[in-house]
Amino acid sequence: MNVFIDIETIPDQTVGAVASIAENLEVKAPGLTKPKLIEALDLGEQGKYKTVDELKELWVAEFAESEKENQATEQWLKTSFDGGKGQLCCVGIARGDDPVITLTGSEKQMLESINVLLKEYPSVTFVAHNKKFDLPFLFKRFVINGVEPQFSFDAYAKKHICTMELWEGFGGRISLDNLAKQLGLGGKYEGMDGSQVWPEFKVGNIDKIAEYCADDVRLLREIYNKINFIK
Repeated sequence: MNVFIDIETIPDQTVGAVASIAENLEVKAPGLTKPKLIEALDLGEQGKYKTVDELKELWVAEFAESEKENQATEQWLKTSFDGGKGQLCCVGIARGDDPVITLTGSEKQMLESINVLLKEYPSVTFVAHNKKFDLPFLFKRFVINGVEPQFSFDAYAKKHICTMELWEGFGGRISLDNLAKQLGLGGKYEGMDGSQVWPEFKVGNIDKIAEYCADDVRLLREIYNKINFIK
């Protein structure tokens, strides 16, 4: 059974996650020239009488904390790509030719719902656009949440299919949107892309995320069918 799947993820939701990252950061003064350091510090003429090392110390004293916060936030946002830290916020699934189903709610509820949807199938072949991301992320969330998959699930099995690899070969990259356009299947859901999932989640637009995820699964299946000459 081919199961077309797409996941939407958000950064680490552990309390104090950003502060924890910041604790381990050491911010150094940027490698700017003396005039640029003087300009950044807004020292004017008096800055000319200070050495570069003194200027760097002043820069760290004034900007280190805000820079540390910025860097920590940037690193934290990237945890949405790490199944060991980030979390699922939506899962889109289509079993074979069945309608697309979107799952939302708590992460544990989503994982249990996947079990209900797939437990009757002894062998599942997942089809994803970037299986090296989606499937390991999903597997890690099953383990971390203590939800045992009620179907045979080897996230790293070769049998799982990646439409990106089908088109670009091993190691090649192309976005789902660009591939769909190349194949004449139209583009993705308008007004939304992956970078907007977390901002939309923060303001409670779960339905918008779910619609975006469902559209990705629809396109994924159309791409798979076209590449494999399935009418």
